[in-house]
Amino acid sequence: LFTVIIVLVLYFMSDFSQVKYLEVKGNRFYSEEKILSIADLSYESRYAVLPKIYLKWKLEKDQLIESVEIHKTWDGAITIDVKEKTIIGYYIEDGKNYALIDDGTSKEITSSDLSIIVDYPLIDGFSKEERINLAKSFSQEEEVDETIIHMISEMVPYETSYDEHMVKIVMQDGNTIYTSYESMPLLNDYLATLKSLKKKNVCLWPDVATHSIHNESCSKKE
Repeated sequence: LFTVIIVLVLYFMSDFSQVKYLEVKGNRFYSEEKILSIADLSYESRYAVLPKIYLKWKLEKDQLIESVEIHKTWDGAITIDVKEKTIIGYYIEDGKNYALIDDGTSKEITSSDLSIIVDYPLIDGFSKEERINLAKSFSQEEEVDETIIHMISEMVPYETSYDEHMVKIVMQDGNTIYTSYESMPLLNDYLATLKSLKKKNVCLWPDVATHSIHNESCSKKE
């Protein structure tokens, strides 16, 4: 028993017990360095005292991380497969920047992540309740693809005589979309619609009733 203890002590004191390889996959908002920091992992970490369930628990406590799978091999490699929650945009309140997550929650953005959040749509003019409804409209049974989200420049409230709770979406390419919360999943048809229209600077109107996107005169919407 004494010999076993000596061997274990020597092992943990040696470089052989340290992590040899680290890899993070699936991260979109967080950098690899950020993920490893949340997990408190580095090449100085002792491989044998890092149970997968513990690393998974630490990472999934983070508000932006939906799920994690940890893969460990006996040669000292640890691979982390991350599934982040979808950020649909950011808003500014009381001088602070917040990411709006598709489950309706918000997370304050630190200065280190400001350069990343500006790549997401600006959300302006919504009340707290409206922001929650907006977020959930992106994560209905058919979720809005993140590729489309990154094509959006800005989202603001919009109302008509028959619907006070609509959204005006300004796209980065100069087009404008006027949609209800219910019709939001039709944004996934945006590129196909543009291809068929062969026009620029158009105003589009997704209609969940007909499951299609109509092109209407922009002057009617202003």
